Amino acid sequence: MSKNVIQWLTEVRKLNAELLAVRGVEQVDHPQLGAVARFPYIRNGKAYAAKFRTGEDKQFRSSQGISRGLYGEDLLKSHCGPIVITEGEMDALSVMQAGYDRAVSLPDGWTADGGKRDVLVEAEAELRNSPYVIVAGDNDEAGQSLPRAVANILEGHDVRYVEWPEGCKDANDVLMIYGEGDLARCLVEAKRIDPPGGFITGISDMPPMPQRRVLRVGTAPYDFGLAFEVGAMSVGTGTPGSGKSTFTTFAAYHVAMNEGIRVGFLAFETHPYRIRDHLTRLHTGRPWDALREADQDRVAGVLDQSFRIVHRVFDQGMHHLQWLKQMVYALAVRDNCKLIIVDPWNELEHLPEPGESMTAYINFALQQIRTWAEQYDCHICLIAHPRKMNTDGEPRCPTGYDIADSAAFFNKPSLGFSVHQDKDEEGDVSVRVQTWKVRDVQLYGFEKGSMRLTFEADAMSYRKHENTAEVARTVRPERKRHV
Repeated sequence: MSKNVIQWLTEVRKLNAELLAVRGVEQVDHPQLGAVARFPYIRNGKAYAAKFRTGEDKQFRSSQGISRGLYGEDLLKSHCGPIVITEGEMDALSVMQAGYDRAVSLPDGWTADGGKRDVLVEAEAELRNSPYVIVAGDNDEAGQSLPRAVANILEGHDVRYVEWPEGCKDANDVLMIYGEGDLARCLVEAKRIDPPGGFITGISDMPPMPQRRVLRVGTAPYDFGLAFEVGAMSVGTGTPGSGKSTFTTFAAYHVAMNEGIRVGFLAFETHPYRIRDHLTRLHTGRPWDALREADQDRVAGVLDQSFRIVHRVFDQGMHHLQWLKQMVYALAVRDNCKLIIVDPWNELEHLPEPGESMTAYINFALQQIRTWAEQYDCHICLIAHPRKMNTDGEPRCPTGYDIADSAAFFNKPSLGFSVHQDKDEEGDVSVRVQTWKVRDVQLYGFEKGSMRLTFEADAMSYRKHENTAEVARTVRPERKRHV
């Protein structure tokens, strides 16, 4: 590594020395790294933090104890024209050098789980103050999800994405290998993510999008009967009193822990304190009220990382489909919830158009919900009560066809399941989870089937019933180790 880091930036990384000086980039001596380039983060005309990096060996440090916003955020207010979002300070400087003055960078790059979403949300007003926004992220797996995340945050705004030449990972690579002219051409040719009316591609030129992801509980037998695909919708039902809400909360807790994701609850028939108690029992094995205050604070802090609860306000309009979209948007885009549970569907206020049948309305509504799941990169699980059924003496396990008003509850979801209570000849009660719809057997790794479980009331948990029948399997699903 050259001891003259500024010289390395200009000669190797091809950044203009005058631009570096204007942006306050200078060489300093870092106590841990030695000679480094200091990239100042400026707000309201003053540097409040910095990023430090060495040269070729690519070591980084940041100002401690300070939350950084976008690098270059000061440029958003002092200029006009399109805004370019990158994943590194040198990439933002490269874009400026190519003629785009309003170039910013995420403070520490983008991660597959949406790591720096908060800084984009905080800068939404400034980002919207532009004719369009260009997402010029890294050409890697994590970067594939950044354009869609920005488009979701700026819903309705013109958001475009850049395609880098073969062999180039980011903007600075293009500057180094091809020069300012080709970098400017890549930015000029940026494609709109959501062009009006849609678009057509081949196989080789599809736009960047998040990788297909399936959320799992993480243990048997559940992984052979439940799979929540991000970008899709599921439907759960069950006979009254069977515990469909309890089971869904149990599954959601373990999915959150196994996958390291955040779950959003729109639980219209369950008091928020009951949800808190249920999650606490699953996390600690003890009820919330049995914990000491210090333990309650600790548990709440842990659960806050993984769960969000929507609270309805009853004096501010109706809770209809448009309201649901606003809540899904807030949970998925603002709070980065990957699994959203709507429980139950029947509690929403359904408003078909004059002359529109309930069947047609539900078909439209479920189509919209499925679209939101894909657009906002989350899974939406609808819990719906079945209509009153003929039992012939013993309640039977309902399916999507038994939910009132429309067969769309069976046809639309990627996964359908029911929770039902069984009683054997000896009077032994068990819980049966019946999977009645599996759209993508290859991806999920199982076919339709059922599992018998024993409910443990004190822990609000389930365990495999000793007589559980094997669920039909195809390819065993991949297991993800929770860290």
